[in-house]
Amino acid sequence: MDLVIDPPRGVGPLRVGMPFVEGVELLRSLDGHRPPSPGRNSPPGFAHYESELTISLGPDRDGRVKAIELYRPERDVTVVFRDIEVFGTPADEVIRRLSEVTRLEVEDDGVRVVAPDLLLALGRPFRSDSAEEPEGWYFESVLVAAPGYYDGLK
Repeated sequence: MDLVIDPPRGVGPLRVGMPFVEGVELLRSLDGHRPPSPGRNSPPGFAHYESELTISLGPDRDGRVKAIELYRPERDVTVVFRDIEVFGTPADEVIRRLSEVTRLEVEDDGVRVVAPDLLLALGRPFRSDSAEEPEGWYFESVLVAAPGYYDGLK
């Protein structure tokens, strides 16, 4: 499955501004959806997939999707912004390529990167140059948000 990031509009078929309940239903209809185990509840707006992809929808006060966050899949899913595979390309390369097309706010030496003009943010647990800690080489999450999402967060 390929998911195209289209900030600030959405990711794949998910749209910022769509009714939250429709977004939740859409999450369940995506290929590879893994329903919660019997007896376990999943918070509304969270969905897990066979690929290990997790998608989270954040609602606004009016019951619409204000943010879409994806967490890195292990296999079978490609998440792309323009021609950049955001989870398959080393984070430092993603930062370099994004900086060629938009203004970036790079925090904590590249642990968190925000493209405020695009309403796009990427994160990883830590930055690593070590071959022994490859999980720090790649972004683990990407978020697309509605206009105004970052207002007042600083």
